[in-house]
This record gives sequence, C-alpha cells and structure tokens, in this order.
Amino acid sequence: MDLATLANVLSAIAVVSGVVLGTMQIRHMSKTRAIFSSAELVHAMQNAQFVDAVGLLLTLPENADPKLVTENPKMIEAAQLVGHVFESLGVLVYHRILPLHLVDDLMGGFLRDTWLRLRPFVDEQRREHGVYYSEWMQWLVERLEEHPSPGKKQGAHLAHRRWRP
Repeated sequence: MDLATLANVLSAIAVVSGVVLGTMQIRHMSKTRAIFSSAELVHAMQNAQFVDAVGLLLTLPENADPKLVTENPKMIEAAQLVGHVFESLGVLVYHRILPLHLVDDLMGGFLRDTWLRLRPFVDEQRREHGVYYSEWMQWLVERLEEHPSPGKKQGAHLAHRRWRP
C-alpha cells in the first residue's frame, strides 16, 4: 500500500471515528438532560408549597364552580402555583425533554385530578385573558389520557408487581 492510500484510509477512519464519537456524545447529553429534568421534576414535587397547593386544590369538587377559586385568595395562589408547574411539564414533554410516561408515573394522578377540578376556572380565565391560559396543562392532560403509562388504569402496585431489579 502506498503512502497516499494509507493517508486516505487513515482519514476515512478518523472521519468515521469522529462521527461515531459525536453520535455517542449526543446520546449521552440527551440522557443527561433527561436525568437532570427528572430530578427537577421530583424537586418540584417535594416542595412543601406545591404539595400544600395540590392538597388544597383537591378539596374542590370535580368541575368546581370558578367562584370557589376566584373568591378564595389561597385557592387562586394554589391554582397559579400548580398550574405553573404543570405548564412547565407540558412544555418539557412536548419538546421531548421529559418522557410522557415518566411524568404520568410521577404526577399523572395529581395532574388529572387537579384538571378535573380546575377546568371550569381555566375556561373562565381564558375568556378573560385569552386561549393561552393553562394551555400546556390541558395539552399534557390530554396526552396522558391518549397515551397513559402502562398500568395506569390499575395502579403501579398491581401493574408492576412482577418487577425485579
């Protein structure tokens, strides 16, 4: 093999190696981003304010009269706090930073239950402020309903009882 051919072969190997390493690096960065986002999600759930806000909202009846929210400053604050977290989650799922099933496993019940209670309030807010109010929260709930995490209907304790480490 002459020197020119050897140089061409080495160049080709270098290019292929670079592409392979670059692809591996991108996959690693994507996985790291998902892990970081998941940790942030858990952090948001462990915030005492968030937990208290969800608890307060869950005292509302399903399809609650919007006045039950608007006439209670604590309820308004809770709706805004929880709505902001769920809006953020919707955007992160849409951009595929967080997997839909991970969000469903971690917060799907809270998300569905608060939406059942807040929907009339959100509809009223949209009439006043525009269609963008809680748009990603609604989008996320609808995606969870269309594509629930496996076993969501029966509960993780039953659906995943045969899981092994």
